[in-house]
Amino acid sequence: MDVETLIYAYLAICTSMIVFNCACVFVFRMRNAKLQKRSSILEEHITEQIQRIKDGKPAAESHKEFLKKKLLRINHLMAFDETLDRLLNREPEAVWTYLQEIGSVFTYLVIKGKYNSTMKITYFAYVVKKYRIIEGNPIHPIVNVMMSLLHDPGIYCRESALQAIYSSGDCGCVLQALLELDRSTRFHHAKLLTDGLLSFSGDHEQLANTLWNAFDQFSTMMKVVILDYIRFSGKDMCAQLLQLLADSRQDDEIRFSCIRYFGKHPYDPAFPLLISFAGNPQDHRWEYAAIAATSLAAYPCQRSIDVLKKDLSNANWYIRFNAAKSLESFHMGYLELIDVMDGNDRYAREILQYRMDLDKARAEQKEVLV
Repeated sequence: MDVETLIYAYLAICTSMIVFNCACVFVFRMRNAKLQKRSSILEEHITEQIQRIKDGKPAAESHKEFLKKKLLRINHLMAFDETLDRLLNREPEAVWTYLQEIGSVFTYLVIKGKYNSTMKITYFAYVVKKYRIIEGNPIHPIVNVMMSLLHDPGIYCRESALQAIYSSGDCGCVLQALLELDRSTRFHHAKLLTDGLLSFSGDHEQLANTLWNAFDQFSTMMKVVILDYIRFSGKDMCAQLLQLLADSRQDDEIRFSCIRYFGKHPYDPAFPLLISFAGNPQDHRWEYAAIAATSLAAYPCQRSIDVLKKDLSNANWYIRFNAAKSLESFHMGYLELIDVMDGNDRYAREILQYRMDLDKARAEQKEVLV
C-alpha cells in the first residue's frame, strides 16, 4: 500500500469520526429535549397533586392511573426522577408526603413486570432506594423482586437491589437479603456490604442484634462483614466478641476482625489477649501481631509501650510499622523513647523516626492549609 492510499484512508477515518460525533451530539440533544418535555408535563401533574395534599386531600386516583401508564416506560421513569429531584429542592416535605401517597404505583409497576432488562430493573431499584419508596413499609412485591435481583450476575444490579432493601428500614428484610446473597455463588465485595449496612435507614441497634442472632448461619466472609458493621456502627458487643477472639477454632479472618473491634472499642478484659498477640508474634500468623499492634493504640499504658517497643525490632515490616504508629499516637517525647533512638537496632530507630517525621510533616501541612 502506497503513502497516498494511507493518507486517503486516514482522511476517511477522520471524516467518519467527525460524522459520528456530530450524529451523537444531535441524538443526545434530541433525547434531552424529549426528557425535558416529559419532565415538564409530569411536573404539572405532580404539582397539582402536591397542592391537593396541602389542602388536606389525598392524591387523586386518576393521577395514580396516569403514572401507572407512563412509568411503565423507562424514559418516563427517568423524567419522573428528574422532576422529583427538582421539586425536592423546593418543597421537600410536600414531596415526601406525595411519595407516600403513590406507593401503590410502584407496586403495580413491579407486578406488571415491564422492566425486562437488567439495565431497566437496576434503574428502577435505584429510584426505589433514592425516594425511599418502601421505607417503613416493605411492600412484598417490590421486596420480592429486589431479592430475586440478588442472583443477577451484574454487580450494579445486585448493589442497587441491596440499597433498595437497606432503605426499607426492616431488619428482617436485610437479614433475608444477606442470607440470599451468601448462599448464592455471586461474589459481592465485603466493603460494599459493610457500607451498605451502615446506610440502613432503620434502627441500627436492632439490626446488629438481628444479624448477631443469625451469626452462625453465615459463611466466614459474611461473618466478617457483620463484625465490621458492628465495629463501625458502635454497637457494644465486647463480651460476645471477646469469646470469639479467645476461641482458637474460629477462622483467622473472624479473629482479625475482633482484634480491630477492640482497637476501636477499648475493653479491659481483651487487653491480655491483645498483648499476647502483639508480644508473641512467633506463636501465630504475623497478621495477629500486626493488627494487635495497631489496636494497642487504644490502651495507653506502660505494658503496651513495652510490647510495642519490642515489636519495633520484629523482622516483619508491617509489625514494625504498626508498632511505631501506635507509639507515635501516645505522643511520647524523645526522652521516653531514648532507649530506642539510641539503641543498637537500626531498623527500630528508622521506623520510629519515619513515623515521627511523617506526623510532623502532616501537622505542618495542616498549618499551611489553615
